Amino acid sequence: MSSSVDGNGHSAPIRVSWRFTHIAAGTATTVVKAAPGKLHAIVINTSGASSNTIAVYDDASGTSNQIALIDGTTDEKTLFYDAECVEGISIVSAAGTGADMTVLWV
Repeated sequence: MSSSVDGNGHSAPIRVSWRFTHIAAGTATTVVKAAPGKLHAIVINTSGASSNTIAVYDDASGTSNQIALIDGTTDEKTLFYDAECVEGISIVSAAGTGADMTVLWV
């Protein structure tokens, strides 16, 4: 968690209210945010099947500036990134049945 300094020189935490986008299993491409933002985490709620992969991009089209390539067939998990995205956030699920996931962002 980040902090700021109050008027008395004391450090105080900055509270962030994360937004979320739920991506249902089998969804191919999702534009989470079409403008600059911050990718906090991706929660794999239900794993995908048959060699599914999840590509995470810093853009609004899901074609360039790849941040991560996640194996969508592994057990449920939470992956933290806290990545500044200058062009947007998009998720592309490929091969096999996609995982059910939730993306936390601001």
